[in-house]
Amino acid sequence: MTHRTTPARRRENMSLELPQAIDYFCTSMTLEGKSPETIVWHRKKLPAFAQFLQQRGHSLKVIDLDLDDARSFIKDLMERKTRYSAHVLRKEIEGGLAISTIHGYTRSLRTFSSFLEREGHTDCNIFAGLKPPKLPQILIEPLTEDEIRKILLAIPQDTPEGARSYAIVLLFLDTGIRLSELINLRISQIDWAGGQFKVFGKGSKERIVPMGIAARRAVMRYKDHYRSEPVNPNEACLFLTMAGQPISKDSVEKLVQRLARKADIPRLHPHLMRHTFAVRYLINGGDVFTLQKILGHTTLDMTRRYVTLANSDVKDKHRQYSPIDNLGLAERRRGRPKAIA
Repeated sequence: MTHRTTPARRRENMSLELPQAIDYFCTSMTLEGKSPETIVWHRKKLPAFAQFLQQRGHSLKVIDLDLDDARSFIKDLMERKTRYSAHVLRKEIEGGLAISTIHGYTRSLRTFSSFLEREGHTDCNIFAGLKPPKLPQILIEPLTEDEIRKILLAIPQDTPEGARSYAIVLLFLDTGIRLSELINLRISQIDWAGGQFKVFGKGSKERIVPMGIAARRAVMRYKDHYRSEPVNPNEACLFLTMAGQPISKDSVEKLVQRLARKADIPRLHPHLMRHTFAVRYLINGGDVFTLQKILGHTTLDMTRRYVTLANSDVKDKHRQYSPIDNLGLAERRRGRPKAIA
């Protein structure tokens, strides 16, 4: 969209300061229907850039920003030796920021820059040339069958908290839904007879997610017998705290952390269960196109990564159960094969 820039608009644009521009940007995303998680994500990233400039005595006027400012900020992030240095709730700890975190700051700045140009606050996309650090291609190892059993056995199912935890873990492992989708899941979105439910994923895109019999029974058991009495009688969210409030992301993450310690699987986290679902779905015969729809991926790029992991598991299984190798031929370099009973 091209804006006609009047002299008054030009003066307004030139006087606009970064904090105000960030507010405009977030308001725009709200009006465009972006997810609350996306807006919160940008609200955490962009003020850090403003703080960086302010600490260096740099002008906060949008008109005074250039590409080098963004590059200096990203360089500063990459050189940091600690995390949470100015966090109001977390204690500062040793260790630099993860590359994926810095990559996120870069993406946020580039998206923000596009908005500034589109709305006529800058003459060009000032951060278009900002290059994100290269992300390492790390293949996440999914949970094994033995680890899944250990996790489920570590959950007591005869308490309200245990029944809720069991239902949450089974949903993660059996459907691959995201943490944000789980905490926003409403009872009215579940088709109990059909064994499926509706979620609104990234970009507020609606999709139908199927669930197996065991997961459906666990969720129904929690809802009918252990779900807390909601503070709000009209509360629609499925999963509630013990105090009857909608469960939060932090609550689920802490729940999973406790379970990780109890099952002695330190690497357990909600997104690992999503990865595990995807890989095991393929190993059990599912196809990538259906998996893409279930996970809510817009392209096959991410889904193809799971194919690599699934193929690796198939090769390991073949080594273990190879019909010929199990005849003992690998140890016999000469002579005739052993007789088959």
